[in-house]
Amino acid sequence: MATKTDGITRRKMITGAGGMAALGVMATQTACGGGGSSDAIKWDKVTDIVTVGSGIGGATAAAVAKDNGDEVIIVEKAGFFGGTSSKTAGVIWVPNSVFLRDQGISDNKDDCLRYLARFSFPRDYHPDAENLGLRTSEYALLEAFYDNASVALDRLIKLGVLDAVEWRMWALDRPTPDYLDNVEENKVAQGRAVGVVDADGNIGQGIEMMGQMDRALKKMGVPVLLKHAADRLVTDDSGRVIGLIAKHGDQEVAIKANKGVIFASGGYSHNTGYVADFQRVAVDGSCAMPVSTGDFLKIASDVGAKMGNMSGAWRMQLPFEQATATRAVPAGVFYVPGDSMLQVNKYGRRVVNEKRNYNDRSEIHGVYDPGKAEFTNHLMFMVYDQRTAEAFAGNFPIPVTPGSDAYTVSGASVSELSGKLTERLSAISGDTGGVVLDGGFEAALGETIQRFNSNAVEGRDPDFSRGASDNDTAWHGAFSPMRQDTDWPANPYPNLVLHPLDTSGPLYAIILTSGTLDTNGGPVVNQHAQIMNGSDVPVEGLYGAGNCIASPSKEAYWGAGCPLGLSMTYGYIAANRAHAAKKV
Repeated sequence: MATKTDGITRRKMITGAGGMAALGVMATQTACGGGGSSDAIKWDKVTDIVTVGSGIGGATAAAVAKDNGDEVIIVEKAGFFGGTSSKTAGVIWVPNSVFLRDQGISDNKDDCLRYLARFSFPRDYHPDAENLGLRTSEYALLEAFYDNASVALDRLIKLGVLDAVEWRMWALDRPTPDYLDNVEENKVAQGRAVGVVDADGNIGQGIEMMGQMDRALKKMGVPVLLKHAADRLVTDDSGRVIGLIAKHGDQEVAIKANKGVIFASGGYSHNTGYVADFQRVAVDGSCAMPVSTGDFLKIASDVGAKMGNMSGAWRMQLPFEQATATRAVPAGVFYVPGDSMLQVNKYGRRVVNEKRNYNDRSEIHGVYDPGKAEFTNHLMFMVYDQRTAEAFAGNFPIPVTPGSDAYTVSGASVSELSGKLTERLSAISGDTGGVVLDGGFEAALGETIQRFNSNAVEGRDPDFSRGASDNDTAWHGAFSPMRQDTDWPANPYPNLVLHPLDTSGPLYAIILTSGTLDTNGGPVVNQHAQIMNGSDVPVEGLYGAGNCIASPSKEAYWGAGCPLGLSMTYGYIAANRAHAAKKV
């Protein structure tokens, strides 16, 4: 882990949020290079709105701002356009989208808000309480999302920024189920996912989505300053943000923003100091772009921003040895492939439904056992047999050739597999913190497999309800289809995602850890996407969207494309709010 000199510590963040007036003054003095008036700054560029980050949040904000008649400049830290959004599947979660409306499907506001509140605030949610049991500010964020998400998408379609379609599960050609599809509050449990189509009429991924936005912004005449890292804000004597200082190599570029600065710059997944300070769950790797180092935390703190959801993240599992080799991983274990497969902890016990969505499933890694004084599930072990190894070969993380990847462990029996795992953990102990299998692991794994197999024959999972929801079975079919060239028969048992493991061997295991798509904690925003200070008053001229802010959804991943949906929507809200601001 990095030392805590590469950013602000938890203590500094807390105390910083309490000293708003002082921080506002300091920010002005620092930005001005020594305590002079902001009038002393020689501006290199002048515009109405500066957008920091070129992912979907920043790109949406820029497109809407330009369409509103504002001049806008995008500042991007990386040397390319699109940010982490370009690495995604290109799915945008949008309630009440035009594609639902065109089918005559009513995504009622009150019903949808109940779903959002139920999922995001399970401890507070009460269907009959005012604001559904949520604080007024929390409810307002959810309401603003519902009110603006479909409007934002409609606007981007109208402007030609996105060539959008209903996103369908490619292997099944059906709408996508939400990630909590089986609760009574979710009245429209599928079809909220939106995607884009490429020139050939195929559904494109994030690279196509951001390519469309890039081309549209070029046509609109929006300048994008690549390799420009936001460094600090400039405020006037009242504390209003009036500009941004960015670093381009060794040069500082001062950009005046007459109406405001909108940050959509990503989370802090690749700042190991921040990860150590704020994350409870292990974050050994991330799909986020390497430039996602949480720059906005320090920048916003310096102008008195209030922080929230700092331990939050969009989570997924990763092969541990892949993550330690390359922290910026190319992909994660979004859905665990196979049917004759299970996951166990160091005690040889199942602790989760292996077919749950990546975010919810990965939360299990953060469970702390006070009796043992340990994170019992820090590492998990994906165990599968020859059927899954061959019939589902090539569905990540299962290699195309059984046992061929370096992170795969194999053994001819439960006993041999346990011994091989012990050897592997010993070899990588410097990275794991010395995690070892419990002395009873082998016996417990044998018992776990025996129980799993018996339940699989009956087609039920009384322990974790695997296969009991449409989410489980649909995503299994989409993300882990059986190979067409396999000789293995289709699953003959009552539950599509449950098949007994053949313990006669060979057996395989992959060591899994927790990673992120990106973190989603940071400065708190209100329903207008304004950054709030410690007194719950907006920092004038400063707005936020996407993974760099405290997510309005908290820890909940509502459905496929939830992060992009939130980022797009709050980028849209920010642009409109900034447009209405008085010029400085």
